[in-house]
Amino acid sequence: MTDERLRQLSEKALETLLVDASPEAGERLKAGLEHLAAELFLEWLTGERRFESQTQQSEYWLSRFYEEMFPDEQPDGTVIYERFGLPLPRANYIARLLRTRRAAQWRTAARKELVAALAANRAGAEAAKEDGAGIEEIDISLSAGAADELRVQLDRYSATVAPDERPRPPKAKPSLGTTRWFAVPAETLLALLGFLQKGERP
Repeated sequence: MTDERLRQLSEKALETLLVDASPEAGERLKAGLEHLAAELFLEWLTGERRFESQTQQSEYWLSRFYEEMFPDEQPDGTVIYERFGLPLPRANYIARLLRTRRAAQWRTAARKELVAALAANRAGAEAAKEDGAGIEEIDISLSAGAADELRVQLDRYSATVAPDERPRPPKAKPSLGTTRWFAVPAETLLALLGFLQKGERP
């Protein structure tokens, strides 16, 4: 009965944790979920890790999941809400804490997401530029962390060119939840993508 109960709980946990997870994260979850869950509980049971509040405990446990199971992601409130069943306001709050306290790790994931979003729209931006419509705006969606990275990287790129060559900035569009929508001029998209990809090359 105990083994059957553990199997049922493991299957239920995997079902929710696999929401929007990458194939690599899915493999890590299937291989290591029970070990991580046991370690977190035993840390609490032995007094090795005790917390002053439920938020502290949730932040630590979630940070371990993101570090070991979802290292290719940045914390996102909506995803935490869906995977871990936390109230959305608390999920958003903890996501902000995790991104702030582990900025270097999450920024790497945010930059990768930004490059992928820009690259996915390269063909449309190139076609607009060839038609002489470089100011035509391309809609892209980003997580909160990647949206911050968009602003930072645009400022970095703008600092490398003459004032009269600086790209037109993207326009923030109305958004719901933690997803951020931007209308990015085609020429700006191509310039920023080239800048970021150049920085990724050894």
